[in-house]
Amino acid sequence: MRTANESPLLSDSAETLAPLSLARVQECLSRHGYAFVEDEAHPEILRARFDDYRFQFMLSGEDHGILQTRGRWNHCVDVSRKVQMVKLCNEWNMNRIWPKVYVRRESEGLLGVYGELAADFRAGALDSQLDSAITCGLSTVIAFFHSLEERLGAELEELDT
Repeated sequence: MRTANESPLLSDSAETLAPLSLARVQECLSRHGYAFVEDEAHPEILRARFDDYRFQFMLSGEDHGILQTRGRWNHCVDVSRKVQMVKLCNEWNMNRIWPKVYVRRESEGLLGVYGELAADFRAGALDSQLDSAITCGLSTVIAFFHSLEERLGAELEELDT
């Protein structure tokens, strides 16, 4: 007997839940034809570019059961614009469930803008669930970056100078 919150896995399904691993993330990216590289300094991270934005795929959590898809906006922002950028990120976060977006200091005078989506696969995952998590992470983070660029308009030219 199931409780109301349980989601059944069909017994006749050919797929079964399997533990999350970086190798499975690599297989998923390859299955979709996405190019990526392993990070020699950080072997737990895969790096890729999508729409000219840098992305990382990594496993986190105590049992490495959380898949994080993190993207970095392709512009640097002067620290003097921090309040403006934080407001834009907060507005996004208040109006949407995901991705989480934030501003982070990267050097003495520059900020980076990031978006990330975390998916909990501590109980394991189907290949189709990994596909969905990666696709969702990429599409929603890129949507945020495009929204940011639209909101800033002509100001974009001033950011990287």
